[in-house]
This record gives sequence, structure tokens and C-alpha cells, in this order.
Amino acid sequence: MQKIDVNPWWIIDRAPPGVSGGTLHISEADSGPKTFNPIVASESSSLNITGKIFSTLLDYNFKSNKVVKGLVYRWDNAADKKTWTFHLRKGLRWSDGIPITADDILFTFRAIYDPKVDNPNRDFLWIRGKPIQCKKVDDLTVIFFLPEAYAPFLYLMSTIPIVPAHKLAKALPEGVFSSSYNVNVPPNDIVGSNAFRLKEYRPGQQLTLERNPYFYAKDTKGERLPYLDRIIIQYVPDNNTQYLKFMAGEVDAFTEFPNLFYEDVKAGEKNGNYRLIDLGQMAGISFLMFNENPNPRFLNRTQYHWFSNRRFRLATAYGINREKMIRLACLGHGYPLTQDFHPQSRFYNPKLKPSPYDPEKARALLKEAGFSWKNRKLFDDLGNPVIFSLITNTGNILRRSLAELIKADLEQLGMQVDFHLIDLNQMATQLDSTFTWQAIVAGFGDGGTSIEPANSQGLWLSSGYFHYWYPRQKTPSAKWETEMDRLAWEGLIATDIEKRKKIYARIEEILYHEQVPVILTIMPSQFDAFRNTIGNANPTPLGGFWMLSADDMLMDQVYIKHR
Repeated sequence: MQKIDVNPWWIIDRAPPGVSGGTLHISEADSGPKTFNPIVASESSSLNITGKIFSTLLDYNFKSNKVVKGLVYRWDNAADKKTWTFHLRKGLRWSDGIPITADDILFTFRAIYDPKVDNPNRDFLWIRGKPIQCKKVDDLTVIFFLPEAYAPFLYLMSTIPIVPAHKLAKALPEGVFSSSYNVNVPPNDIVGSNAFRLKEYRPGQQLTLERNPYFYAKDTKGERLPYLDRIIIQYVPDNNTQYLKFMAGEVDAFTEFPNLFYEDVKAGEKNGNYRLIDLGQMAGISFLMFNENPNPRFLNRTQYHWFSNRRFRLATAYGINREKMIRLACLGHGYPLTQDFHPQSRFYNPKLKPSPYDPEKARALLKEAGFSWKNRKLFDDLGNPVIFSLITNTGNILRRSLAELIKADLEQLGMQVDFHLIDLNQMATQLDSTFTWQAIVAGFGDGGTSIEPANSQGLWLSSGYFHYWYPRQKTPSAKWETEMDRLAWEGLIATDIEKRKKIYARIEEILYHEQVPVILTIMPSQFDAFRNTIGNANPTPLGGFWMLSADDMLMDQVYIKHR
């Protein structure tokens, strides 16, 4: 048996010791969380908050790219590579003081696998259609039984938030678990185990997190974390408001900001009491996608006829100008996308190239697909004009700019594109629940895929939660979807890294270069600005949602230098 043993009390060694006390002020360009339930949350507005409230069994150090201890301080792997034993720390408590035990772990996995609880975690916790089993040995020990050896198991255990059985157990058999911990629940009822707990929420205006006095971590001097007394998050309508608040000194950080603000932020760095950090290409992907759901309740037959046509999608991929997007939307600070993986990822494939801007090839593909032009307007083979709506979310200047440029490019091909901005949570509902959309400019902002491809299972699998163009298929709708499913599962059970690289390279070829249900656009450079009064602001583009404002700082280590 392989034993991984670490210090039974978590001593943080990732950053220098800080100073306790103080309030961190930040802003978010959205309307606030959609839910406080970390199991069902899928949108960044919710995950940015739940990640600060709920802990995971293991943690991940994004600087060293290694799994580290979390609620669990030791884990053992049997010789069969399928049996894992996790040992919880002694003395762990929820934010209401109740002990954390193995029962909470078993309950969390029961909730994830419950068919009545629609959630994105389930996609990567099935192994060839079989669930992971877990068994309680005692209050501090749990054994996981995997159907097969599973390459990303430890990493995935650093992404699954553990929820309190003593607060939510009754909700599961009553069928109301998904609506539990909604945004109308009193803050004191939201019980977690991470560095912070909910203090106050005024929907669409402001959210306050306060230090969790029962958080288990200490710094190298033995002082209990987190350092901050509280975090106050202001919800603002757009990135422009975020910029104005930061430059006026009202908030302490301006992170992952649109590149069009770069010159002004850079010019004010010396006298503005902040520092600007350039992290290179931002993690995640940005894309254009068409709804290919064949159900007429969600999409009319005419538009399905267009969007499900591979040549139509390929024509669109060739018809949008990514160099222009970088020049105008990012002021030259951007990168064309070729795949899910960030250039810093070991799975990144340099052989994949971005789709070139080639409107003539786009027109040729449309003609092959039966489309024609009359008075510069595009019509399908049945004489229907090509008209559809394109949406993206309010508050995000980059997505709005990309959508406007895409609209202009596609109108050059004769399409009529009706562009609309909608609220982020409303957009998430259309993607996750109602499926009533036609075309969308959206993205996945987490760098987790660059660390472990299993994070993309929900996108790749035909049954996946994030397989937005036609989600949750009972059986694959096409041969290439069948191939994607097979490859996705093979990638999870392959233990040889080179074999995994080949598998994922093939997935990327199919998804983004052959079938193109997801049409990649560009990603900007990541620029972050922090007040000089903030200590341990050490961002990485590959971070997770439990950091400040989508990926920037491990919040348990951040501190205010001067108060």
C-alpha cells in the first residue's frame, strides 16, 4: 500500500506570515450569486462565493501544481490502485461549531449521485458509467472504492466541496436539496468549513464574508487563518464601474480586467498606491456556440437545420476575424485559441493552430451546404433567410466586444444577427435549464482544465452538464459524439501521461477543428492590479474559484499590511 503522510495539522507554507485583521474590499461585475449551494452551483457568480465558504477533502497548490492536504491530512492507495483510504484531521468543525465527520463525506457523495440533484460534479465522478463507492470506517476515516484505476482521482478530490449533513440531510429525501442554501436563506443557516462564512447578502448590491473562527489552518507561526476579518464584495453593473471604483480607491483589487483599461491602469500605477501584474494568457476559453438541441420546444426546426450543419459551423469559424478581435477588443494584448488547455499545461498541444480568417472559404462552405445569397442576404436551401439572436451577459466588456465583432463579421456573410445583452444568471438558466437560446458568446474561466482534463468531462461527454449545444443526451447523437465519449473515458483511466496527451489531443481536434460545435475565439492577457496594502497577492492564471475574484489569491493567506 502506498502511504502519503503529511503533518496532521495544516501549516501553510505557501506564503510568508501575514497580519491578522482588516477588511478587503473588492467588486464583481455581475448581479451576485445564484445559489449558495456548492453542489449545484455552476456559474462563476455563485462559485466565487461558495469556494470561499466550503472546503474540499484535498487542496491544490497552483504555484507548485501539486495536490496538498485539506480536510484530509493523510491518504493511502492500495496496490490495486482502486482503493483509497482518507483520514480526516482531528478536531475539524463546521462554521457553527459542529464536528465534521465521515458522515458528511458520505452525505456529500450521496447528494452528488442523487438523480434528483442536477449538478455538474456528477459528470467526472462516473467511471465508465459506474459510480465511486465510499464507506465509513470510523468518524475520521473513509474508504473510496473505484471501479477502475482513475488518473485524476486525487485532483478531483480537491474540487468537490463537502457539505454538512446535519444541515442538509433532510432536504435530500424530501427532494428539496437543490433549492437548499438558496440566496434567500438567512446567512447564519449557511454552514461551511472554509476560511470564511456568510455574514450578510443584499441581492445585487453587496455581500459580506467574515472570518470563520473554526477554520482549521494555521500559518508557519501557528496563528490561525484566515488573516482577514472580512471581505466585502460590491456588485456593479460592468467592468467600467469596477475600473472607476478601483481608480478612486474604493476597492483594493482590479483583477482579470479588460485589456482596454491597461494603458490607464499602467499609467496610474506609480501614484495610485498599487502594483500591476501581467500574467500572460488568461486561463479558460471564450467561444461562440449555436444551439443544436433537436427538441422543437427549445429551438425551431429551421434554425436547427442550420446550426446542426457542420459546414455552417465551419463557415462561421472561418468567417470571424480573431486578429481583429485581439486588436480591437484587447488592444493587442490577446491570444487566438486552439484548445481547452493553457500554454502552461502539460497537455497543451502546440500542433493545433487557430482557424484563419478566410471569408471566401466560409462562403464556399455555405454554398456547399445549400445556402445562397440574394441582395447580399443569406438564405438556406428552403428559401429561409438566416436570422438568429446572439446573446452574452451584461457586465463583461470583453464578451460584449467579441459578440459585436462576431455580429459584424457574420453579417458580412449575409446573416442577420440580432444581438442582446442579458443578466449572467439569466444566461446561465437558459444554458442549464430552459435551453431556450439560439447563439451565444460565453466562456469557461477556470484554469482547472489546464491542470487536469477531467474538468472538461461535462463539456466533452454527450450526457454532460456543460455540453451546452445539446446537453444531457441519453445516447450519443452522432458517431463523432460516440468517439468523444469513448476518448473522454479512456483519458480518465489511462495512467500513462503520454497516452493521456494523445487521447486529449484527439478530443481537441474533433471538438474545435473538425466538428466545431464550440467555435473558439480569443483570450486576453491577464492583468491584475492590487493595492500595495495587500499582502500575499500572488496570482496565477491557473487558479481556482476559491481565490479572490476568480483565480487570483488564496484567500486564507491574504492580509492587509496597514490599517
